[in-house]
Amino acid sequence: MRHIISLLTTLIVIINLGFWVIWLALLGLLKLIFQHNPLRSWINMASELCYRGAVAVHNFWMFRIVGLRLNIQGQLPDHSSPIIISNHQTWTDIPVLHGAVTADGGPILKFLIKRELLWVPIIGWICYSLNFPRLFRGQGNDARRRDYSAIKSFSESLHSERGALMIFSEGTRFTSEKYRNQSPPYKHLLTPRPGGLKIALETAPKGTPVVDITIIYRGSTNFWHCIGGGTQDVDVIIRTFDSTNIGQIRTWLDQRWAEKDAYFPI
Repeated sequence: MRHIISLLTTLIVIINLGFWVIWLALLGLLKLIFQHNPLRSWINMASELCYRGAVAVHNFWMFRIVGLRLNIQGQLPDHSSPIIISNHQTWTDIPVLHGAVTADGGPILKFLIKRELLWVPIIGWICYSLNFPRLFRGQGNDARRRDYSAIKSFSESLHSERGALMIFSEGTRFTSEKYRNQSPPYKHLLTPRPGGLKIALETAPKGTPVVDITIIYRGSTNFWHCIGGGTQDVDVIIRTFDSTNIGQIRTWLDQRWAEKDAYFPI
């Protein structure tokens, strides 16, 4: 039965995104035409409405039909464009974050993504239309300069565009193989990378809050298992920090990850 629910969830996601991507593709085309035009703010608003429409359908399916339950501890700040960091265990993290952050009028999430995702059908148009910051993730000074420029440009846009910058600080999903290769000082997490957050804090508007979210699944994190309702209870722990009180980024992130690790059941 769970395999059937997982299959139905996959179909719902494809149909839902397929419907909204048509409108987002049109809006993305308009963005190219009206790059420096007052109409751009209306295009951004329409893109946000499409995003919220897709999230509403997905949330209804995951939380009302599949039966995913969030145990949320803590509150989000009253801010339209915070910086959010989180651990990353499975693709199910995305509907979990939408349920915890975007639902009930919270900010939409603009994920820090690898540039290669722009070439993925449907997903690529969504990322472009919603102005997700894209990273090259290459080696050398040139790649780092381009990554810095991408995050800087997005962070500066937080002055005028609504939306939370969403950073998975570990840079990848948790797997046993990655854990063995890294040998991090944590039992349940990979080592966080400070680069993205460092650039965001340097370039974001003064007073932008940093929200630290910890996601803990009370069961398997296997994606197919989760979207079939196999793991229904998820703890979401929210802590908010004043960006002006964050000192050395690496030290601060290490402290946050040690705290996250302690939240996990032994």
